[in-house]
Amino acid sequence: MAAAYKNRNSDRKKVDIEGFYNYATQWYPCTLNDLSTDGAGLKINQIFVPGDIIRLRFGFHDDKRVVEATVANVNGTRIGVRFSVDNLTQDFVKAVISAFHKPTSFRRPS
Repeated sequence: MAAAYKNRNSDRKKVDIEGFYNYATQWYPCTLNDLSTDGAGLKINQIFVPGDIIRLRFGFHDDKRVVEATVANVNGTRIGVRFSVDNLTQDFVKAVISAFHKPTSFRRPS
């Protein structure tokens, strides 16, 4: 899985977004745990292998969109996916990140 992190073009941001994934003509619920313009980390209840193609539907308010993704890595119920998106979709993903980003807490040294 470490190799997948090296191939990322942009940093993932922590989020907690309820969404859906489509596989074999069915939509299933999922949770997006991290997100970037290049991909996402998801918690799902289905088995995938790297290379599988899925579609994700997520967004905010009334603006939900479908993004095609390729499974990049699998770790139990958590998968990492890579997006192939155009500039308009990248702008949408950036807006979603801004709306849902959860800053990582840290402690200052005493």
